[in-house]
Amino acid sequence: MHTPRYWRKRAEEFRTKADNAEHRQVREALSRAAESYDELARRAEAIKTVQDVADRGVLSQ
Repeated sequence: MHTPRYWRKRAEEFRTKADNAEHRQVREALSRAAESYDELARRAEAIKTVQDVADRGVLSQ
């Protein structure tokens, strides 16, 4: 599984590509891809948070 940082970096790369795209449809598609990568970053962060909580629970027993 990739880290949230990895997905955020990918999102930023696609935003940059979208900013430089000449055609509206390409800009929109790249922007949607960036949004998808942002969502993957949020999900990876949530998984990491749940794992951290679980790890603390196991360690405190």
